[in-house]
Amino acid sequence: MSNVPAQTQSGGFLAKTLGTLASDPPWAAKSFLAAGATTVAGVGAWLSNMMSPALASAGGSFLGGFLIGWAFRKTVKLALIIACSLLALIAVLKTTGWIHLDWTLIQADVNHILDWGRGKAQGFKEVLTGYLPSAGAAGAGALFGFRKK
Repeated sequence: MSNVPAQTQSGGFLAKTLGTLASDPPWAAKSFLAAGATTVAGVGAWLSNMMSPALASAGGSFLGGFLIGWAFRKTVKLALIIACSLLALIAVLKTTGWIHLDWTLIQADVNHILDWGRGKAQGFKEVLTGYLPSAGAAGAGALFGFRKK
C-alpha cells in the first residue's frame, strides 16, 4: 500500500469527469462511420452521373445530426457538472451565513434566461431544417449521436 491519498491516485473526481467528456469521439461510432462511407459513396456516384445526390444528401444529414446529438450530450453532461457544483457551493455559503438570496429575483432571472434560450433554440431549429436536406436522417443522426451508437 502506498501513502499517497486515494484522490491523487485516482486523479480526482473532476479530472476523471473531464477526461470522460473528452474521450469517446463521435467518429469511433459504427453508425457514424457507416454514414460517412454512405456519404462518400453517394458523392462519388453523383459526380460520375450514376445516380442523384439523394444518397449523399441523406448521409450528410445523418452525419450533421449525429454531430449535433453528440455535442448536445457532452454539453448536457458538462452543464450538469457545473450546475451541481454551483448548487453545492451556494448551499455551503447559505448554510454558513455568508450569503443571503432573494429567491423572487432569482426566479425572475431564471425565467428570463429560459425564455431567451427557447427563442435561440427555435432559431437554431429553423437554421438546421433549412440547411440539412433530410430532416428524417438528421433526426435519426441526432438520436444516434446522443446515444453514441
